[in-house]
Amino acid sequence: MNKLYLILFTVSICAVGCSATYTVHVNGFSKLDEPIKDKASIYVTVDPNSQNPIFDNEIKTKIEMLLKEQGYVPAPNVEISDYRLAFQVGLDSRRVSGYTPLYRPFISFHDRYWGDYHFGYTSYVPYYDTNYDQWLVMKVFAPDRSSASDAEQVVWIGEAMTGTSIADLRHVVNYLLVAGFEYFGVDTGKQMTLTIPPDDPRIIRIESFRQNQSLTLSPSHEPRFTRHESQIMSNKLAEKSLGIS
Repeated sequence: MNKLYLILFTVSICAVGCSATYTVHVNGFSKLDEPIKDKASIYVTVDPNSQNPIFDNEIKTKIEMLLKEQGYVPAPNVEISDYRLAFQVGLDSRRVSGYTPLYRPFISFHDRYWGDYHFGYTSYVPYYDTNYDQWLVMKVFAPDRSSASDAEQVVWIGEAMTGTSIADLRHVVNYLLVAGFEYFGVDTGKQMTLTIPPDDPRIIRIESFRQNQSLTLSPSHEPRFTRHESQIMSNKLAEKSLGIS
């Protein structure tokens, strides 16, 4: 019976953690007196030391799509841009523990003189889980016009963070981007909290855009073996089935 209740408890935790609706906390810090002007050209840069440049370029493409939707112009290079945008994403894990109640079945009987009697008890069992803080930081730089060098200054920083029970940054980053662009270029003055469902039109556009960019493996790109290689593989499989080492 204990195993049954533990299974039910685990399933209930998964049902909460696997929800497709995310609560994202956003902060915006700005040195500008007003939001970034409309139609400003912004160059989105990728960290040259990135450990996963493929993933970062995927995020760059999504950022450029969101910039267009807000009236900005993604610049093809930094030399002709009004601003430069750099970003970072990450995932931090933390271990949590606690106790949860287990309600034991009760028995009951009815006494014709004294009414109903119920017998049962509740025990508490420990549980352990891992939560993941998934975050996005965007920084907007502007050229320092007062300097003769190529120096830049940070004019806006946006932070977006959400806590989940699954480590799926590639999926969750879509929600972080949408939340971050809700206050793009704005000083929020305090932490803002947004609840973003999976049917949010911006989420649908980002995810469908990624799917359209995905490449499928064509038959001409499938791995092929020569007749000699195929014969060697067949011989090895036959020896393995006969127990020959």
